[in-house]
Amino acid sequence: MLNMVLSLIKNKDMRDKLLNKIMGFMCLFTIFFIIFPIIILVGKGIAYIPFLINNDEVIFAIILSIKTCFISSFICLILGMPTALYISKLDVKIKNIIEYIFILPLSLPHLISGIALLICFGNMGIGGFLLKYFNFSFIFTKSGIILAQCFINLPLFIKIILMAVEEIDSKMIFVACTLGCNEFESFKYIVIPNLKKQVMSAIVMVWSRAMGEFGAVMMVAGTTRMKTEVMPTAIFLNISTGDINLAIGVSTILIGISILSLILFYLVGGKRKNFYYAKS
Repeated sequence: MLNMVLSLIKNKDMRDKLLNKIMGFMCLFTIFFIIFPIIILVGKGIAYIPFLINNDEVIFAIILSIKTCFISSFICLILGMPTALYISKLDVKIKNIIEYIFILPLSLPHLISGIALLICFGNMGIGGFLLKYFNFSFIFTKSGIILAQCFINLPLFIKIILMAVEEIDSKMIFVACTLGCNEFESFKYIVIPNLKKQVMSAIVMVWSRAMGEFGAVMMVAGTTRMKTEVMPTAIFLNISTGDINLAIGVSTILIGISILSLILFYLVGGKRKNFYYAKS
């Protein structure tokens, strides 16, 4: 239809102007479609935030969310950094295969990731062994929240660090080696300083994603009030029981956390191309 209209207009300048106006209108409509529901939610939710301060359930959910997110982010840092650095040194073909393996959890629906964790770490998997010999369980516990957050975010952390390592100029490392630096010294004086900002941005992003994780957390840790209730499950529980005002207030807090995290992500050195993996 658009091609027919444009073909009827003989003047090239008029066709270009019309096309630009149509694309501009579609752009404005798309922005409005994305932003307007969030603005409406925040506009209604701000009024409920003062009432959440005295709500024990909400305070519990916020504190538990913050604690589990910090722990899971730290675990992602401890496991992800050496893993990413080791992968970066591998042969290109092997490296590509491993990268595809890490991309798979990012592309899976989080409910499926949660079911996989439930089977693996429940009584059908190694959960029975852990419970019998170590009296430890991930299922329907706070540890399960951390497990789910790590599983969802660890591939993202590794991917961001791998992309950052690829941006380091290999000539700098080569020159350092020619000047007498061994592998450890070149890593210490070249790689680490160049990765500092990207590591910080990766931590911020996985922390933010962990704060909003629901599907995998619900499957592994459940939605028990005042026990395994984090902010996303608090929203789910209160929507389910009809307390929509409380759910809107908690949602507004999560939106604020996400906005602050994104701002911090860019300020500490986040790259645009990392953003796709951060929110996928």
